[in-house]
Amino acid sequence: MHKVTQDLKQNLHGKICVLGIGNRLKGDDAAGPELIDRLAGRGALHCIDAGVVPENYLEKVVKLQPDTIVLVDAMDFGGAAGACRLFPSDQVAGGGLSSHALSLQMACDYLRQRVAARIFVLGIQPAQLKMNSPLNAAVKAAVENLAAALGVRA
Repeated sequence: MHKVTQDLKQNLHGKICVLGIGNRLKGDDAAGPELIDRLAGRGALHCIDAGVVPENYLEKVVKLQPDTIVLVDAMDFGGAAGACRLFPSDQVAGGGLSSHALSLQMACDYLRQRVAARIFVLGIQPAQLKMNSPLNAAVKAAVENLAAALGVRA
């Protein structure tokens, strides 16, 4: 978690928009929306819960004219459950890292064309994606740690 906290501090500047992506009904896939729940109303972050359709919220992000955009999603990048990594948006294109890979790629491409912002994807390694399951303990701890790290930005 220390590495991703450092990466966030180094890369998140100016007006920041955090877009949480995921299905609240599929276990750890809810990590993105759960992070948004914890961040909403804290600090100067613009937080949007995009659920499973991030493309439906892109114009709202564009209208904010942020300096930095972070898309948060459960991603299988081969880490331990609850591990977190910050990816530049160009590493997502065609990478197939996420259960929403096509949507993430489209979202990043669209945002790059519409707004002059630095764009990142914050991946949280899921343990399970079972329907009607709660967050795995390690993923829940990661979400809480990320909320604490991001929430201190005012």
